[in-house]
Amino acid sequence: MGTFSSQVITNDECSGVKTYVMPTGAKDVVTVSGSMLGGSIHCANTNSKTAALVSSMLDKGTENKDKYEISETLESVGAELSFSSTRYHTHFTGFCLKNNLRTVVSLLSEQLRTPSFSSSELSTLQGRICGNLERDKENTKKLAMINFLRRLFPSNHPNFRETVNESIDLVSKVKKEDLFTFHKEQYGLGSIKIAAAGDVSPADFNSQIFEAIGDWSSKEVEIPKLTEKAREPKEGSEIIKVQDKTSSDLYIGQPIGIDREHEDYYALMLGIYILGGNFSARLMQTVRDKQGLTYGIGSSISGVSFGADGYWNIWGTFSPDILKKGIEATKEQVDLWFNKGVTEDELSAKKTTISGSYKVSMDSTAGLAAKILSNAEHGRELSYLDEYPKIIESISLSEVNSAIKKYVNPNKLYMVAAGTL
Repeated sequence: MGTFSSQVITNDECSGVKTYVMPTGAKDVVTVSGSMLGGSIHCANTNSKTAALVSSMLDKGTENKDKYEISETLESVGAELSFSSTRYHTHFTGFCLKNNLRTVVSLLSEQLRTPSFSSSELSTLQGRICGNLERDKENTKKLAMINFLRRLFPSNHPNFRETVNESIDLVSKVKKEDLFTFHKEQYGLGSIKIAAAGDVSPADFNSQIFEAIGDWSSKEVEIPKLTEKAREPKEGSEIIKVQDKTSSDLYIGQPIGIDREHEDYYALMLGIYILGGNFSARLMQTVRDKQGLTYGIGSSISGVSFGADGYWNIWGTFSPDILKKGIEATKEQVDLWFNKGVTEDELSAKKTTISGSYKVSMDSTAGLAAKILSNAEHGRELSYLDEYPKIIESISLSEVNSAIKKYVNPNKLYMVAAGTL
């Protein structure tokens, strides 16, 4: 039995809440990481920005405390609480000393259950978000990425993205009543998962959590089934002109048609990691180090969680006057990688890197709690956390090169560049 299987204590005695507690040798420190379904994908037929605004307003005041009282409560015990939203979940993270856990859990419950959604705070938040979005109109990397995804996926796909102007319009239109409605419909018991790591007693932690939220109303929230797949891969290119930029950003790639649970996922992931996953990968070693055409370039798989068919892409940044040369050099490496495959030495080295990074990511209570929570969100057994390095090690060279041939087509790459071109 591995580390996680033997040391993480699970509990689902409170209907609609499942906890995962891992006592460690970290003295006096506890990290809590939790989530519930309720992200932008749950804003069906409504404003897709509502979920993010609801989570961002949770620390702006409750029915009994304004944001200053919340801040003072946390600062008085040296604790932290934060909230965020993704496509699928609302997340919360807490950090505190062992003796102050009850204070943090109580405040967490209050913020989740009884937010005030102040009109003035909402207006301020909307102004700040829209201001950041206005600046994104000058962000060549973000503009290239948004347009790249809009060409690969239909509008109702989880990987589709709104334009910057569309996002500004959506954020501006959210009303206070929309926040209350979303909160009432989505927040509650049912899909809550909470991981805790550090100097923590499973019995005490569960007692405090269940006492704080055990009587919350129950909600039936599920991840909607995927109704459309990615568009078929096709060759194409697009230029987005942004004035007065000294560098341009480039995205090249295509849909892969599989999600993370597919049997070929790890082999393909390793192949793409060898191409451009870190500083010692092919693209950095050639296009950057040998040819001096870029400060940064890499490749990855994304958008493959919770049943969504994802994509692989290369991102690079180039001086506008050598963008064409950079594209040619990048495609040359893709062709070489596709036609000749990767080597045993490359595969062995990247297996070591991935396994090492995985272990390093869990060298703190925050890292442990985050990994345990993510594993739970994806419905995996705790044993997966122990077995992951072995899964990576088991992938053969022939599996990697076969996956590259199966899911990559160098003749059907879509390219988006943004900058002063």
